[in-house]
Amino acid sequence: MNLKIMSLLPGFRYSKVAAPVPAGLEPGGRLTVDAAQIPRRATGVTLRRGVTYRPGLRLDLCQPAGGGRHPLVVYLPGGGFVVARRGMARRERAYVASAGYVVASVEYRTVRQRATLREALVDIHAAIEHLASHADVYGIDPGRVAVWGESAGGYLASVVGLKEPNIRAVIDQFGASDLRRVADGFDPRMNAAVADPRHPIHRFRAADANPIDLVASAGPAFLLLHGDDDRIISPAQTLLLHDALRSAGIDSTYRLLTGAGHGRLALNRGQVRHWTSVEVMTILIDFLRRHLQS
Repeated sequence: MNLKIMSLLPGFRYSKVAAPVPAGLEPGGRLTVDAAQIPRRATGVTLRRGVTYRPGLRLDLCQPAGGGRHPLVVYLPGGGFVVARRGMARRERAYVASAGYVVASVEYRTVRQRATLREALVDIHAAIEHLASHADVYGIDPGRVAVWGESAGGYLASVVGLKEPNIRAVIDQFGASDLRRVADGFDPRMNAAVADPRHPIHRFRAADANPIDLVASAGPAFLLLHGDDDRIISPAQTLLLHDALRSAGIDSTYRLLTGAGHGRLALNRGQVRHWTSVEVMTILIDFLRRHLQS
């Protein structure tokens, strides 16, 4: 998938060098995981594919078996603002659902539909409204909602979490937080590519809502995860957001994964497996339990 996404629009590429590890990392902020240890396939969950939440847009819903109301986790797939495939992270979403959460993977409009950030946020808001209005059908507790995303989806999760009043928790995996500085630390070729007005960041108008600029004195709890060998989004981006959240008095946890790359767009499969490891999935579920189970 990585080569396909990279070829969709000019200017979207890897940096030849990794960005420097950001200064100011807190004790315990660096994490080394056993990438060979991946969770078993989830059991006791049901999957509804292709639920239409507004004309032309669908979501996939993974639900725990049994009755009752469960917290909702809205998953926003990444894809460089070029694609938003709701089928991404299927195994990881099922694993989270098996821990007692309804997980909705939401497709949203991207530059391929000539959409900008504004339209994508409208789509995501509509998906959350649809899920809340059908809470009885889907077994959702609409008072306990988290958003979770990777890459472009991580950026959007942060924006949604900081703009929507009813979000209680945000999981941002290697998303950008300040698009004005997104190429800092990378090679000149990467900087030139990002400066190109044809780059998806500009076509999507992502800098219209930098998460770093949306931080206020109140907000949802954040879990920020990044790889130290990410060649697309520097780990400094999530650390900037973490520091801003902490300064505003917001609960934020930051973890830098040794050897990890940019999720499914990492340089090799070994780097990808960090994100599907037992340790990373346990961190996600523990975070959700702390902030959605009460």
